[in-house]
Amino acid sequence: MAALARDALAVGVEGTLPTNQDYLDSQGIGAGTLQRALDELRSSGALRTVSRGHLGRVVAELDVASTWRLGGLPPIRLVLPPAGPVEVTALQEVLAEALSGLAIPHTVRHLRGGSARLELTLTGRADLSVFSTGVLRATDTPADLNHRALGVGTYYGPDRIAVVRRVGDREPPRRIAIDDDSPDHRALTVGEFPRQGDWDYLNVPFPRVPAAVLTGQADAGIWHICPSPVPLDRAGLDLGRLQTETGRAAWRSTSEAVLAAGPARPELAGVLEGLDMSELIGRQAAAIAADSGLLPV
Repeated sequence: MAALARDALAVGVEGTLPTNQDYLDSQGIGAGTLQRALDELRSSGALRTVSRGHLGRVVAELDVASTWRLGGLPPIRLVLPPAGPVEVTALQEVLAEALSGLAIPHTVRHLRGGSARLELTLTGRADLSVFSTGVLRATDTPADLNHRALGVGTYYGPDRIAVVRRVGDREPPRRIAIDDDSPDHRALTVGEFPRQGDWDYLNVPFPRVPAAVLTGQADAGIWHICPSPVPLDRAGLDLGRLQTETGRAAWRSTSEAVLAAGPARPELAGVLEGLDMSELIGRQAAAIAADSGLLPV
């Protein structure tokens, strides 16, 4: 049952299951045992297959939740970004609800750094991770990585990437905060403040960009807006929209949320396809509208 569940979820509807001989060789499962397992899956409404002669046994219908449960598959180890930006919080909520809707047990770990989350997934220490398209493009990932992109603006919402400056600054910035360890922050900063510009880059971890600007360590920096208990204008900071086309292009190329599944769990292909994320964009828009933090002007 577990072997059939894993393989059916891995190949999906219209996919071809391994042959009887494959199951005998890899699992020691005989044809009679295999057929009894298929009959039980079919009678439970989890999985229906049809034989197509030399093409083999093809998945005709697949209920992800029932197949996962009857196969006794282990929980999914999910690694997510830390709490902070409201659109990321909404993404986490919708994803957790979608997994629960499929009745798939899962554990959650929060870890800073999209590259670190992807690495955990690729090495099998996590099963499913969330990061941005910027990380996907900047990292040497396998071409066949099983992933699902959720739409532009689902990781960095519209106008949620801001240029931070001190209130009252009128002079052009000279020292630009940049986090060289973050592919996204590097791409967004260089997009808005190209390397050929008349300024110097100052390496600052991206969560500390507002503090670096406020204390005068840097003149400007890119920040992903988070709710703040203290209005940033009262703290002496201005948030402005991205002003350059290259900056806005960098946002578009990095702003999409990606769900990636580890290669050790091929059955997650069916989960990625079956997750209901239809409420995501609406939920994120409502969260952004309700955010009491400053929006860029």
